[in-house]
Amino acid sequence: MSDTLTKLLHLQVEHHSGNTLGLDTSTPRLSWQYDRVVPNDAKVVIQITRNMPGVPAITEMAEVDAGQNYLHPWRFAELRSREQVTVKAKLVSANKSSDWSELLKFEICLLWPFEKEAAFVGPSWFEGETDHRHLPLVRTEFKLKEAPIYARLYLSALGLVEAEVNGNKVGRDILTPGWTCYDHRIECWTYDITEELHAGQNALGFWLGDGWYRGRIGFKGGKANIYGDQIGVFAQIEITHLDGTTESIYSNSWDGLWKTSLGPILHSDICEGETYDARLEKSGWSKAGFDDSNWFPVAEIPFENEKIQFPKISPVRETGTHPISFIKKISENEEGKTIWLLDFGQNCTQRLRLHLNGFRSGDTVTVKHAEVLNPDGTLAIHPLRRGKQTDTFISNGQDAFWEPRFAIHGFRYAEIAGWNGYLLAEGVECRVYHTDMELTGWFKSSNKLVNRLHENVLWSMKSNFVSIPTDCPQRDERLGWTGDIALFAPTAAYLYDVSSFLSHWLEDVRYEQQRIGTVPFYVPYVRLAEWSTPQAIAIWGDSAVFVPWAIYMSNGDKNLLKEHYSLAKAWVDEVRTYLSEDGVWDRKPQYVLGQLGDWLDPLAPIDDPTLAITEKELVATAFFAQSCSLLSSMAQELNEDFDKDTYRQLSEHVNIGFVQRFVQKNGLMTSDSQCAYALAIAFGLLDDQQKLKELAGERLAELVRESDGKISTGFAGTPYVLPALTETGHLKEAYQLFLNEKCPGWLYQIKMGGTTTWERWDSLLPDGTVNPGVMTSFNHYSLGSVANWMHATIGGLKPLTPGWTTFEVNPQPGGGITSAQTAHQTPFGRAGVAWELDKDTIKIKLTVPFGTTAHVKILGQTEVVKLKGGNYLLETTYSKDGSCTNEVFVTSSGDTILN
Repeated sequence: MSDTLTKLLHLQVEHHSGNTLGLDTSTPRLSWQYDRVVPNDAKVVIQITRNMPGVPAITEMAEVDAGQNYLHPWRFAELRSREQVTVKAKLVSANKSSDWSELLKFEICLLWPFEKEAAFVGPSWFEGETDHRHLPLVRTEFKLKEAPIYARLYLSALGLVEAEVNGNKVGRDILTPGWTCYDHRIECWTYDITEELHAGQNALGFWLGDGWYRGRIGFKGGKANIYGDQIGVFAQIEITHLDGTTESIYSNSWDGLWKTSLGPILHSDICEGETYDARLEKSGWSKAGFDDSNWFPVAEIPFENEKIQFPKISPVRETGTHPISFIKKISENEEGKTIWLLDFGQNCTQRLRLHLNGFRSGDTVTVKHAEVLNPDGTLAIHPLRRGKQTDTFISNGQDAFWEPRFAIHGFRYAEIAGWNGYLLAEGVECRVYHTDMELTGWFKSSNKLVNRLHENVLWSMKSNFVSIPTDCPQRDERLGWTGDIALFAPTAAYLYDVSSFLSHWLEDVRYEQQRIGTVPFYVPYVRLAEWSTPQAIAIWGDSAVFVPWAIYMSNGDKNLLKEHYSLAKAWVDEVRTYLSEDGVWDRKPQYVLGQLGDWLDPLAPIDDPTLAITEKELVATAFFAQSCSLLSSMAQELNEDFDKDTYRQLSEHVNIGFVQRFVQKNGLMTSDSQCAYALAIAFGLLDDQQKLKELAGERLAELVRESDGKISTGFAGTPYVLPALTETGHLKEAYQLFLNEKCPGWLYQIKMGGTTTWERWDSLLPDGTVNPGVMTSFNHYSLGSVANWMHATIGGLKPLTPGWTTFEVNPQPGGGITSAQTAHQTPFGRAGVAWELDKDTIKIKLTVPFGTTAHVKILGQTEVVKLKGGNYLLETTYSKDGSCTNEVFVTSSGDTILN
C-alpha cells in the first residue's frame, strides 16, 4: 500500500446527493465511500465548520471508526434552525493520512413550528368558478440598507407557486410545493436569494396556480377544490447584514404592502393545459418601482402552520431536452395559417418552450400533445379522455419565449396551429421534467431490442416520478396508485436512489391509512367514481409492506424502516381479520370491483380488466402470505422479536392454506395459469414441498411453450413469471417468454415503436390503431418491472442483504445474448458486472465496492466464491446447455475468500 491513504469519496448527508438547503433534522447522518482497502487500524477524522448567519464560525473535529462509513450518527452537538455546516473528512492510520475529502455543505431548515411566521395570502376578490380560473399574481416591495451577506426565501403555497426576485426567477424548480395530503402536511422549500438582493428597493413577485390543491383531479369528470377553493403563497424572507443585524419579511394581509392582481394566465390545469394571454402582462411587475396602485390588498387564507414541513425529496426540475426528430406541415387553419406536426422521438413528461416572433397582437398559437399517432398521422387523443393537454398562447405583438408554467404533459408528438410563417427547429425547445433523482442503475446487452426495452423502463419511471409515483403522465388520472409501485419498487430502487422519494410518499400512505381505515387504491386519496369506497384489496394494499421493504433492501436504513413499520403492521393486522379459518383471503371487498386480482390480464375483455383467468382469491392469498413474510423480516431487522415470531407463524398459516386450497396433489393449480404458478414459486409458497415446486415449474414452462412464448399475465403475475421460471431451472422458457416479439410481449411494444412501457400489452394493436378501451396509456411503469429480472439474470447482479452489504453475482446467458453489463450504485460504491461469451469461454469483469462482499455463483456451479472490495476478472469454460464445465479462474485486485 502507498504512503498516502485513499481519499474519502462521495461524502453526503442523509440520503441527499450534494449540497443541501433546508435539511429537516438536527442530527444528520453522514456517509462516505472508499476506492481502496482500508487498514484495520484506520480511523476517519470528520471536521465540521458550523455557524449561524452573521455569527463567527466554530470548527469541531471527531475521530470515528473507519468501518462505519454509511449513515454514521452525528457526533457533534445538535444543530439549530438555520445553522450552516461545512463538512470534510480524511482517513488516518498510524503515521499515514489521506487528503481531505471534497467539501459538503448543508443548512438546517426551520425546525420548530413557531419559526414559520408568514401567512398564506392570495386574491381578495370572490372567485366563483371551479374551473378555468383566471390566475393571480402577488407582489411586495421592501428596502434594504445594504446588500445582505445571507438571505433565504422559505416558500410554499396552497396551489402552485413560482417566485421572482427583482425580475429574476428563483431556482429551477417547477410545480412547487408538490403534491402531498394537504390536509395533513404541505411542503416548504428553501432558496438562497442572497445574490438577488441589493441595497435600496427590492421586489418579490409570485405566480400562483391551482395545481392539485384546487384544480380538477381525476377521471370521469374528476373533482375540483379538493383541499380548498382559495390559493395563496407562503413566503418568509430572512436576511442578515454584514454587521450581524437581521430583518425578516413575511407574507401577510395586515401591513398593506402585499398586493395582488390578475395575471396573464387565463387558466392552467395540470391535465388540460394552460392558456396565456400576453396582452395582460404587467411589465416589470416583479421589479422595484412598479406602480401597483390599482392592485388589490391580499387576503389571508387560514392554515395551520404546524402542518408546514420541509421536504426530504428533491424538487421537480428540468433534467434534459429532446431535439425535434421531424417537422411536417399537415394543413392550414381557417385563417390560412399552417398547422405543424412535430415528433420529439421520445414519449415522456415534458413541456415545449416556444420562441415566438413576428406575431400581431391577438394572434393565437395552440399546441396539442399526444403520445402516439393514429394510422392517418393525426394525434391519437382518445386515450387522454378529459386530459386535453392543450396549451394556448395569445400574442401581444412582441417577440417572446413562452412555456406553460403550471401544466405538464406526457407526449412524444405535438401539433402546433396558428404559427406565423415557416416553423424551424430553433422555434421550439422540448424540456424534460421529473423529480430530480440520482441515477443508480445501468444495463446494456448485445441485443438492441432488449437495450431499448430497458431504456423504455427508465423513461416510464422518470415520467411518472413527478412529486409522487403516478400511474401515467398524460390522461386525466395521474394518481399515486399503490398497486403499481408495490410491484415496481424493487426495479425503481435499482435504477434510481428513491429512498427519500418513496419514503416521503409513504408518509402520506400512512396518513390516509389512519384516516380511511385501510390503504386506499391511490395516495393522496380523492373519492372518484367506482373508487369512492376504499376497501382492502391485495397488491394495492400490500404496497404498505412491499415498498418499505424494497427501500430497505436498497439502502439498509433502519431508521426509515422503523418509520414505515407501523404502516406495514397495520395493513397485515387489518387483513388477517378477513381470512377464513384456513388462512385464505376469500372475503370479498364491499365495493363494485371486488379484488382486482391479475389486473389487465391480456386474456381479459378490453373493457373489464378485472376478469382475469387467475382466481382473485389465489392472488390475494399469495400476496398476503408474502406481506406476512416480509413483515416478519422487518420485525427481525428492528429487533421486534415478538412480532417476528407472530408474523412468521401467520405467514406459515396462510402458506399452508394457500397450498391446501389452490394446489392439487398432482401439482396442478386450481387456476392453471402463468400467474398462479409464478406467484406460488416466486413467493416461496412451495419451498417446503420440493416435488410440488418442481411440478409447478414444469407446468409453468409448459404453459409458456403452449402459448408459443407469449405472456399471459397482468399486473400481479408479470413481475414474477420470469424469476419463477429461472428459479425452477427453466431458463430457456424464461428467455423465450422475454424475447417474444409478438403480442402480448415486452418486445412487441418495441417492434411497434414504443419508447416507454405501456399500460396494456396491446395499447397499440398490430394494425397500428390504438386500443379502443377506455383505459389505455403508453406510459405506465408496472410492466417495466421485468427490468429487475434483466439486472439479476441477464446482468447477474442482485442484493442478498439490506443495503447491498452482500450481493449475488450470477449472470445466466441465454436467448442468443452474447454479452451484457449491469451496474448499481450501492451505498458503498458502484457494483458492476460485465460478461462476454467468446466461443466456449465466458469472461466476467466484476467490481465489488469496498465494504461489501460479492457471492459469485457462475453457471450452475455449486461452490460460491466470495469476493471483497476490488476489481476482478473471472473466466471459465461454457457449454451450450448454459453450464460451467470447468474451474472458475479469478484474477484479483482485491480480497478473495473461497468458501
